[in-house]
Amino acid sequence: MAKTLSKSLLVMILVLMFGITASAQTMKEIVANSFYSDKKAFAEGDIITIQIVEFTKGTNQTNATTNSDNSLNADATASSIPFVPSFGLNSEMSNRHTAEGEISSQGELESMMTAVVTEVQENGLLSIQGVRTLNVNGEIQTTTITGLVRSEDVSSRNTVYSYNIANSQISYSGQGMATEAGKPGIIARVWNWIF
Repeated sequence: MAKTLSKSLLVMILVLMFGITASAQTMKEIVANSFYSDKKAFAEGDIITIQIVEFTKGTNQTNATTNSDNSLNADATASSIPFVPSFGLNSEMSNRHTAEGEISSQGELESMMTAVVTEVQENGLLSIQGVRTLNVNGEIQTTTITGLVRSEDVSSRNTVYSYNIANSQISYSGQGMATEAGKPGIIARVWNWIF
């Protein structure tokens, strides 16, 4: 009986050792494969939805004032020669300059698009890249985005706000008749170039 008990105890120890070794996974794998966890984009090739919410505002104001006053006085009233008249010299010069300038710029971009995870870095950061092209009545609008996303910033709906993207480069451009209509004509461009 003691021999059977020691064999069964040895078998149990071996089963436990192999069971622990076989189930050794990283915490990231356990969370990613869990039935109850949110599926987040952790792998290269996964898709993340980007909610672009960008507001920019900048103002630059300059005031400059310069003042300069100069005067020169010379007077000679006594003359030793009777037929040479006395002379006087008086000169005043004043210079005033005031300048003011203000530059104001404001921009707003709101959109929603998807991006692909191009690389998962060793520290867990996700490199993303996305391009969205929209053609409406011959007017082509293109939005591109690149940057780095922390996996914890990706919500349970697999979305991330653009202001949570590090080193983000967001570009929005258009081509077509409406875009060309907003540009000055060739004569206005030549005139502005000359003057």
